[in-house]
Amino acid sequence: MVPEIVDDALVVAYLLLIGVLAVRYRRGEITRRKLPIYLGMCLTWLAYGLLQVTQAGAIPTGTALNDVLDALAVVLLLAGIYLLYRGWRRDTGGSENGLASE
Repeated sequence: MVPEIVDDALVVAYLLLIGVLAVRYRRGEITRRKLPIYLGMCLTWLAYGLLQVTQAGAIPTGTALNDVLDALAVVLLLAGIYLLYRGWRRDTGGSENGLASE
């Protein structure tokens, strides 16, 4: 079992990763074509981290804040899965044999 502080640190790390992703995109280091895949991965892992915090973390179960964070985690998970799907379809949609071309 992982200590609770690690679960909290994971949420902070995923938020920082989204910030780094935004900065790299703004600088032009990440193409617009790859952005949905990277953002989708970040959002799904952020949802996982939020669920860890609400299930066995610092926020007591059964409180309103816990319910809000659970709902936010579900929304982030669905948004992340949608972005992963959209990025995957964009990568494989334009080529004849199903492989992405750069």
